[in-house]
Amino acid sequence: MGSSAETSVSEAQAACETVGPAIALLDAQGMVVGWSQTAQRLVGYSAAEVVGRSAGVLLVATDDRAKASQAAQESTLRGRWSDLAQVRHRDGRIIDVRLCVSSLSGKDGRDWWVVWATDKALLPPWQAEPLLATLPLPSRLPIGVVIRDTHLRCIQVNDTQGSKDGIPPPQRLGRRLTEAAPGTDAETLEAVMHRVLESGDPAMDVDYQAFLPANVRSNRILTASFFRLDDAQGRALGVCVVSVDVTDSRRARERLTILGEASRRIGTTLDVMQTGQELADLAVPFLADYATVDLAESVPLGEEPLAHLGPQDGRIPAFRRAGLASIHPGTPESLFARGEPVFVPPISPFTNVLRSGKSHFEP
Repeated sequence: MGSSAETSVSEAQAACETVGPAIALLDAQGMVVGWSQTAQRLVGYSAAEVVGRSAGVLLVATDDRAKASQAAQESTLRGRWSDLAQVRHRDGRIIDVRLCVSSLSGKDGRDWWVVWATDKALLPPWQAEPLLATLPLPSRLPIGVVIRDTHLRCIQVNDTQGSKDGIPPPQRLGRRLTEAAPGTDAETLEAVMHRVLESGDPAMDVDYQAFLPANVRSNRILTASFFRLDDAQGRALGVCVVSVDVTDSRRARERLTILGEASRRIGTTLDVMQTGQELADLAVPFLADYATVDLAESVPLGEEPLAHLGPQDGRIPAFRRAGLASIHPGTPESLFARGEPVFVPPISPFTNVLRSGKSHFEP
């Protein structure tokens, strides 16, 4: 079982998927250079009122301003900082937020910072626990950030993004996504960015596969949220893309779905042949394109025992096909129909699995 700290980190990542943050872009001096509509909704200030001003004026407490300044200067923090803070709304209200800051690197060498803040009232109670403040920063901020201009060229990126989606900064900076990683997924994501730039409305939780080389076996899944950044005149400055690796949470969700289906669909009768078919039906398409369930002769089938196929050390096990399922109509992959004897060589994965009791994977 995992520790409570690991659980909190996992839940924090899940919260990043579902709670849309306010996004702001800062220069090296802490001046606001880009402002999102989600930021305006959180604190009430428009881009015209904030861009060109110090972001520190929005923080209520002097301690918060000091911590943010220190985080920007200390290299030991590796350009990341996260904490609870208070910001002042335009109408004078004070809002408690979870504030996260990450440094960005660009081709032009300028130092920029991206800030995202989420209203504490929208977060689960555990996000305010002191425990999170004691966790290592790389674990607390597993979030990739990319800033793209109005032509969708990457102008800034943080160090987390490349480790998440597989595109190194030299390959990404100065290029559109479809240039850095050509393919259908890149085209789909760019279409989302165009809509965000045109409408100004953010797009939340868009899933995509990591852009890894074809020779790398991986099914890493990321989810991205897109926010338009506006300048002081309210014109589109670019789009900010915030990505989180959700592979583990998606797989856990899939496993729970399969377990739920299994409990509902398997074991509806005591007939072993029927149970074999239920197993095959569950496997396709949840786990496989094609599945069979073959029962050894020692399993009572409610029939006469199957005949041995021939002598091999005195015995060769016989099998009967109890379950059969395929994504293709008519199961063209199968040489044996359900209910028929299945003939296997004396030395085969079937007999090896029965003999060892261990699973076998054949590439």
